[in-house]
Amino acid sequence: MFNRFTSSQNKAAMVAMAVLFLFSFLLASAQSPEMSTVKKYVDTHHKEIFQEFLAYASIPDLHGDNKNLTKNAELLKSMLDKRGMHGELWPAEGGAPVVYGEKIVPGAKHTLLFYIHFDGQPIEPKRWAQPDPFVPVVRTGTIEEGGKTITDPLAAADVPGAWRIYARGSGDDKLPGECVLGAIDALGPNLKENVKVFFHGEEEGGGPSMNAAFANHADKLKDATLLIILDGPQHSTGRPTMYYGARGGANVNVTVFTAKNSMHSGNYGNWLPDANVRMAQLISSMVDATGKVVIEHFYDDVLPFSKSSEQMMDAVPENSAQMQKDYGVGSLDGAAKSLQFGLNMPTFSIHKIEGGEEGSVIAAKSTAEIAMRLVKENDPSVMAKRVIDHIKKQGYFIVDKDPDVATLAAHPRIAKVTSRSLQARGGTGAWRTDAEQPEAAFAKAALDKAWPGKMVYLRTLGGGVPAGPFIDKFGFPVIGIALANYDDNQHSDNENAKMGNIYDGIITLAGLISQ
Repeated sequence: MFNRFTSSQNKAAMVAMAVLFLFSFLLASAQSPEMSTVKKYVDTHHKEIFQEFLAYASIPDLHGDNKNLTKNAELLKSMLDKRGMHGELWPAEGGAPVVYGEKIVPGAKHTLLFYIHFDGQPIEPKRWAQPDPFVPVVRTGTIEEGGKTITDPLAAADVPGAWRIYARGSGDDKLPGECVLGAIDALGPNLKENVKVFFHGEEEGGGPSMNAAFANHADKLKDATLLIILDGPQHSTGRPTMYYGARGGANVNVTVFTAKNSMHSGNYGNWLPDANVRMAQLISSMVDATGKVVIEHFYDDVLPFSKSSEQMMDAVPENSAQMQKDYGVGSLDGAAKSLQFGLNMPTFSIHKIEGGEEGSVIAAKSTAEIAMRLVKENDPSVMAKRVIDHIKKQGYFIVDKDPDVATLAAHPRIAKVTSRSLQARGGTGAWRTDAEQPEAAFAKAALDKAWPGKMVYLRTLGGGVPAGPFIDKFGFPVIGIALANYDDNQHSDNENAKMGNIYDGIITLAGLISQ
């Protein structure tokens, strides 16, 4: 009996070893010779990649600062020329230029158009852990982990993947630009697909450059078979990430009035209503204690999800507990059962509240900026109307400009309400591409081959990216690839780019353009 049991164990062990060997062989065989060359190139060119990116990240990129954005554009053109991509500057009157380049391969089956932006968000320098957010600081790791400042990074013999470059615009969205150009370098003659790149300097706040590019250079863009948006942070596990859609949005700005001016809180307390209190009551009527939005019909366009949608969202690794530790989040919003389900639902946020003044007075007006992130199924104008209708149901008379004294006196509750769709600002409307669409399926197959068993596929990215104008103008399919580290602090203080994400990003994009 003992010998028979041992024999069974040996057979099981042999079978297990054979399966493991076969799996390892299949993974190894999935790595093409081109990808082996790419990985070797990345491993032996850390310093060159770092030096080029550091120079790029050193140019101020504040949205609207067209003088410095033009300097960024000129550097990008030279970076394209260095790769034989024939860099072009496409000017726009009153705006930042678009930078365009291409690499055409005879016999290519696909023409891939990459979109990357190079403008950044406003800054509050006092909140950064460095004197100037536009003068990069290189650290051995994150500030939170105690990463040490490297005083002379250019003298280093190698640049580890853990190094971080802290600068505005480094992660959003300069990092992907270095990745796509590094992929061209790494592949050399092994490039298999036509590559076109569109560097945009007006993503963060809109401007004339995209419309000018479409009007004057459509011939360079219209033959693309797939638009690839390179923007957004990858999954929090650090795994390569592709997304099939992104959210758009709408804003509703509300100002509650109680009098023509503020009044002394001692003399008029318990008589004059406090506008800040009124605003707090109004907002609390819109969202319950669990975080669920209770505005009528708010979720009707989206829920319930289809079975296939739920399967795609459930397939994304759940990393919520670690993220709570990383960000110091003690409890979660309860509107959705997971982050991925939440990313595929409309959101309701208060981006800013302003009311009151110095002098121990009761506020006579209070303003809130309500922001909604919307998915493809939502109509921005309909969603804004639902919010406005809710405000009316709370007893408010709605005006579209500051009310005069007579109007104030005529209504118990009065609010000025204005709304706008974010789609008007550079075309950040929601979009989603069918995962079964042939070009999307091609991209997935290529990325699975580059990163066997590691890719994460998102149904919807949480933020907005400007695919809408391209879809409207040219009609080609769109996917997105997120390359930046998830903790890059985009749009916030101490924005950073992790060098390891650049190295991996080069491999990711090389895998896509070498099939």
